Amino acid sequence: MTPGRPTLETVAQAAGVSAMTVSNAYNRPDQLSEETRVRVLAVAKELGYAGPDPAGRSLRTRRANTIGVLLTEQLPYAFADPGMVSFLHGLATGLADVGQALLLVPTEGNAEHAHVRNALVDGFVLTSLVAGHPAVADVLGRRLPVVSWGHPKIPGVPRIGVDNARAAAKAARHLLELGHTSFGVVTFGDGQAVDEQTLVPGVQLAMRARVSGFVRALHANGIDPASVAIAAGGRNSRAAGREAAARMLTDRRPTAIFGVTDVLALGVLDAAASRGIDVPRQLSVVGFDDVAAAAASVPPLTTVAQSLFDQGRLAASVVLDQVAGRPVRIPPIRTEVVVRGSTAPPRGA
Repeated sequence: MTPGRPTLETVAQAAGVSAMTVSNAYNRPDQLSEETRVRVLAVAKELGYAGPDPAGRSLRTRRANTIGVLLTEQLPYAFADPGMVSFLHGLATGLADVGQALLLVPTEGNAEHAHVRNALVDGFVLTSLVAGHPAVADVLGRRLPVVSWGHPKIPGVPRIGVDNARAAAKAARHLLELGHTSFGVVTFGDGQAVDEQTLVPGVQLAMRARVSGFVRALHANGIDPASVAIAAGGRNSRAAGREAAARMLTDRRPTAIFGVTDVLALGVLDAAASRGIDVPRQLSVVGFDDVAAAAASVPPLTTVAQSLFDQGRLAASVVLDQVAGRPVRIPPIRTEVVVRGSTAPPRGA
């Protein structure tokens, strides 16, 4: 056996074939007879050769067949947030349909964003990152195809996402049509109105836009914005929604609460149940996203649906169109209020 680490050339010599034949055994098996391919792979296995270096192959072909997804938080977030899970499911499905792989790249806990600069990918999908984020600058500096998802718009980068303010206004109008006049909002982060010039995480800008859109729609229909109770939790979690709603239901109970995500709205349902508040007879609750848990909750959650899975598939299509040099077309993303069992007219209406 040849000493040292085996190479493609040592396998070729041991098998009595050319280096091209060994390469074809791994990369273009249709170019070889089955007998030759099996013999070459058997020799490679005996020598401990695992195959051509993927990085080297990528340099030769100038394709990694992989798309990187830049996350706003640490890696576990991708598996904990239902909205992100739905989006990534759609993205992974769209990539898998054409034989592409997915690489998750966190922006938090990543010293100097080395993962971004070193990622072996053909393009990036940015998730709710603002233009001033250092990782975004690193991505744009690589001059690879890029598409952004969520809020806000990054100059020069195609964006997939909904108009959060307009979508949230639909929730407000639904509750107004039911006859509600007393409202609360449960959000996370700082709970402020939207300010596109402030450098905060893009996901927080999206939540601000939802709060602002909801409150503005109420104001347009005669509701004093100052009368709308706003409670903010630290993170987008069911526990945070429950804690924020508990404060609101203790201090001044509205007849309708808008959770800026379904996860928070589900926490509102938990808080109401723990206090014996009947939903929807005593309290109406509306969420945003239409994650799978919304339809399965008790009662089923009325929500603003935005088809996160389809947005993921669209993101895959857009970034791969750029990789292939095809024109990019992004259709408008529809939102609609899906009325379920968590909303009803207020008592006495």
